[in-house]
Amino acid sequence: MTAALFLGAVPVTAQDDSSVTPLIERVTPTSNPTVFQDGMNVAPLARATIFVRDIEASLKLYRDILGLRPMFDNYWKGSGINAIMGTDGLELRATVLMAGESVSGNLGIYQLHNDETTPPPSTQTPDTRTGDFALVFPTNDIHRLTAEITAAGYPIVSPPVPLIIREEYAEQPVEMMFRDPDGVLVNLVQAGVLK
Repeated sequence: MTAALFLGAVPVTAQDDSSVTPLIERVTPTSNPTVFQDGMNVAPLARATIFVRDIEASLKLYRDILGLRPMFDNYWKGSGINAIMGTDGLELRATVLMAGESVSGNLGIYQLHNDETTPPPSTQTPDTRTGDFALVFPTNDIHRLTAEITAAGYPIVSPPVPLIIREEYAEQPVEMMFRDPDGVLVNLVQAGVLK
């Protein structure tokens, strides 16, 4: 089941009640197959996955503003998906977004359905806190993206700033950080231009 969830394929399982319904046609990346290097216990990170309150609100940021493309968007239900999540009776919409054509470094946005619990409030502070984590994306258009992110109302932690002034750069490398609808930190990084 884990392999099926990773690949976005229809699971082959002995559990009769498990199913997956594709909501879009799956995109198959053309580069970067999973590679295990000698001496390593795991391969490079395939994706980070965040469980969100409202998948459509998250897609407005990650797909529509940041420009990530859906690799797959599936609706999962049954005992198989509950077994991997450690839940009972829940269903899951799982969307995986990619930048480019890579199987590595992608972003999963998952939303639980049939969940009667109330999620904790999202952290929307204009600073970072112990326990935060950040999704880090390189970009070559940080100022345009910052303007769109600001106009959309996401809490800005930092506008684009250089972390250290480097004499060898004509244009300094800069970073900015903001929070997504669920309070996850998103860090955009733009390389500098050497003299």
